[in-house]
Amino acid sequence: MRNIPVKEVITAGTPTFPCTLSYPGFLNPGFVHRASPGTVVYCDATAMEQLPEEFGYIPAALVLSRVVSRPTSEVITCDAGHKTISVDCGVPNCLAAGMIHLEPLRPSEEHLPIRVPEKMPCPERGDALYLIPRHICPTVNNFDWALIIAGGNIVAVEQVHARGREGPLLPGDPTARY
Repeated sequence: MRNIPVKEVITAGTPTFPCTLSYPGFLNPGFVHRASPGTVVYCDATAMEQLPEEFGYIPAALVLSRVVSRPTSEVITCDAGHKTISVDCGVPNCLAAGMIHLEPLRPSEEHLPIRVPEKMPCPERGDALYLIPRHICPTVNNFDWALIIAGGNIVAVEQVHARGREGPLLPGDPTARY
């Protein structure tokens, strides 16, 4: 299998992105090298933990939620269950932007209980929480539309194309994408 010409090599998921940038074999390889850390497009809490801080990544996709109840003195509940934010990465499935002391617990389909440590600021019923998913890919897959916000204002509404599934592959189907 030697001497096979290689024109292009695509490497790197999000966790290995820093390594692929510094790997000596990719500095002057004699082929086109493309790094493909897909999650950094939207960014998520896991990518922010894995990527070096000097890369400067910030989450570009947040889930807006509201506090709907306070069932105990230490727990609030918001309206962002696992139908909203994926739990495939485990619990906690998100972080609360600007309120890292909040501890998301195990969500139900529609609700996310959050533990509030004693003597820490506690959001009130009706307050907005901006949640940063730990895994953005399956979370984005839950939404047809995204609000584009700049300067605290909604500046556009965009359809989310990176979601859903392809149609079934049927014999003779001219619309099938292979």
